[in-house]
Amino acid sequence: MRKIGFLLFGALLAGLIGGALASFWISSRTTPATSSPETPVVYLPLRQARSENPTDASFIEAAKRATPSVVFIRGYGERMAGEDFWSFWGLWLPRSQPIYSAGSGVVWSSDGYIVTNFHVVREAQRILVSFPDKRTLEAEFIGGDASADIALLKVKATGLTPLPLGNSDSVAIGQWVLAIGNPYNLTYTVTAGIISARGRNLNLLKGPLPIESFLQTDAAINPGNSGGPLVDLSGRLLGINTAIASRTGSYVGYGFAIPINIVKKVVADLKEFGVVQRAFLDADVQDLPDEGPTTASAEELAGLFVKAVYPGGAAEKAGLRPGDRILKIDGLPLQTQAELAERLAQKRPGDKIRLTYKRHNQILETTATLTNEDGETTLLRRKPYRSEALGADLTPISKREATELGLKRGFRITNLRSGLLSQMGLQEGTIIVSVNRYIPETPEELENILLSSRGRLLIEGVDAYGKPFFYSFFQR
Repeated sequence: MRKIGFLLFGALLAGLIGGALASFWISSRTTPATSSPETPVVYLPLRQARSENPTDASFIEAAKRATPSVVFIRGYGERMAGEDFWSFWGLWLPRSQPIYSAGSGVVWSSDGYIVTNFHVVREAQRILVSFPDKRTLEAEFIGGDASADIALLKVKATGLTPLPLGNSDSVAIGQWVLAIGNPYNLTYTVTAGIISARGRNLNLLKGPLPIESFLQTDAAINPGNSGGPLVDLSGRLLGINTAIASRTGSYVGYGFAIPINIVKKVVADLKEFGVVQRAFLDADVQDLPDEGPTTASAEELAGLFVKAVYPGGAAEKAGLRPGDRILKIDGLPLQTQAELAERLAQKRPGDKIRLTYKRHNQILETTATLTNEDGETTLLRRKPYRSEALGADLTPISKREATELGLKRGFRITNLRSGLLSQMGLQEGTIIVSVNRYIPETPEELENILLSSRGRLLIEGVDAYGKPFFYSFFQR
């Protein structure tokens, strides 16, 4: 028994010594989430703490510069209810339900222009903008583009503080950034992270010609951040936060922003023309050759492979041929289609670009004059027709697209909102060609036919994927 007692005492003593050593080893490597009264907490002086993390002062300064230019946006409207089996057959009385949307925005100019995401105000009939000084002003919708997900608003105010604009072309992967906005209606929340990728194409934006070349960041972005700024540590605007990659609807590590160089061009077009002036190279390009994975070297796979050039288009006139590899635009290297889309999104029809390309191991240069949707080098003066009753903009399709589709004319549904067209089940990007076999001449005539007709409507057109469709709808 005495021997057993000694053994038990020895085991107990060894356990106490081992536990003490383990506790000391763990405490030397972690910081407790909470501190007990017996454990004193030592706070470093502010200067000493900052010296260990020299970016703290930059974060504080950037947030101080940027937050006065961030606004809280609320949209109010009504949506027609009854999108069910009975409404399809017209066996219902029109009824509406209120809708509410909220997001963020950025002061663009001192005279009252505000930039946000189009999806934040897509269905709003009334828009309120709240400023950091507690003022709330009603905003006018100046213009928007679903393909770029940018909307331009205007409030009656002067002396506002716009954000200085950065250059998204020079943004580097690993660069620190701040995302500012109003997630979950928590006004003026600031989060920090880095640029984790560039030129992301998510197939997210709606519209016939989506502009997708997002900046990816791990700065926390949540619902309500949409339309808010992504800024560098100097407080310069690098992008407009627009989306997150999430299965739950909340932030899980990936956020995406529209590069500011694209935003600048879209805003300038909306102010001057009321429509975005898109520029085309008239070439079908791809990241890799048709044969897919190869044993080719990185040098042999550099650039974009020209799969086809359109007859009479900008690329053909510049001398490009199928099989060429575009290496640079205006001296900037290209590797992906998203990068090409980003470069072209900053241009207008008629602009000239310098192309560096490779053909049969020979490096060549040429100049291409970009075209518009009709294949011409002039600016388009064709503005979309905004119909509040239909809940969409109606844009005449281009000559080029009409020829490709074999149509006489047609009107594309863009910037779809709540209204008759969404009740019918028509989608963003759909082209309406005829109603009851009649081809309207103008968007105003198409609107009048759709609103005044009663009974069975037969709508013929082309869907957003380029496929013909016939749609029957009964209207009382």
